[in-house]
Parts: sequence; C-alpha cells; structure tokens
Amino acid sequence: MTKHASAYEGGCLCGAIRFRCRVGEPPSTYYCHCRMCQKASGAPVVAWASFPAERVEFVKGSPAWHRSSAMVMRGFCAHCGTPLVWQAETGKNQLALTLATFDEPDQLPPKIHVWTESKMQWFAINDGLPLHPQRASN
Repeated sequence: MTKHASAYEGGCLCGAIRFRCRVGEPPSTYYCHCRMCQKASGAPVVAWASFPAERVEFVKGSPAWHRSSAMVMRGFCAHCGTPLVWQAETGKNQLALTLATFDEPDQLPPKIHVWTESKMQWFAINDGLPLHPQRASN
C-alpha cells in the first residue's frame, strides 16, 4: 500500500484493479479465521483493513462481485482472481480490503483475531493479539 500524505493504495495481482483509501481515522485491521474467508481465499486466515466506504475509490478497473452468503458480498479481480473486498449487506457504509493487496501492507498490521472458533487446529496463533471466538464486540 503506497501511503501518500492522503491515501493508502493497492491492487490485484495482475494490475487490472487499483484502489486508493483516503487517510482518516485508522482503519480496523484484523485477522479473520471464519470458514467463509478460508474457503474464499484458500488460506487458513485472511488479514483485512476495514474503511468507511466513502474513503475507498477504485481508480483502475472495478471488482467483480459474488454473494458468498445471504449477508455478505465479496469483490475480486475477474482477470486474475485476487480476493479484494468484503462487504456486509447490513454495513454498506464499510468496505474491508485484503491487507496483502496493499502496496505496503506492513503499514497497517492486524490488531486482533476474529472467528477463532473456526481456526484450523494446526494453525498456531502466538502473536499475543486479542482472540475473539466470533466477531469482535465494539
């Protein structure tokens, strides 16, 4: 994620989609261990940064969307398949972007683990971050 004075940037593997997130209040950053994220990514955990939707702009291309459940839409690159976006039907004012797709992901490290009740038994969590069996309570 390129952090300019005013934005973080990123995009998909093939470069067909680029996004920019305007800087403001720090986004919520977290690791998700839910089964939907595991299946959608093919990985045991996905790291996310959640921004107010009005701060996110797709500056090149736009994601294709898939309804992964009655409550969730997921955006991805239709060319290379990179998972990019998560959006809840009830929270359309927020967009979560996969942290690994930012140009400089180290600048927004995850702060918590959520849905650890679905964590792969062989996946060790030993980073000392707070663990939430389901979603984090606000």
